[in-house]
Amino acid sequence: MKKYIPILGLSAILLSSFSVQAALFSDAAKLGANAGAMEYCKNIDSSDSSKYNLLKIRTLKEYDRLDSGDRAKALIYRKSAEDKGIYLNDPLDKKRCQSIRRTLHLTL
Repeated sequence: MKKYIPILGLSAILLSSFSVQAALFSDAAKLGANAGAMEYCKNIDSSDSSKYNLLKIRTLKEYDRLDSGDRAKALIYRKSAEDKGIYLNDPLDKKRCQSIRRTLHLTL
């Protein structure tokens, strides 16, 4: 039992850091990152480019509803994802793109 205590402690620390990181990003930042990710991802996962295009259009409709301050914040995260492949401070790869696409498909 004693050998599991450090593992449980480490697991608790990791889980709490994930929830803190998720709370760091505003809805506007997430929306911008999603729009940029769909543009970036359609180039690295060309088999589903039409799905990425559709989700980008849906996300941009939500983006247009933001006020000017939130839109500026969203634009920063959008450009980071779109140009550099950085999605909320994490790099995008094909697997991550597919995961985001599936999530957006369920929520939009």
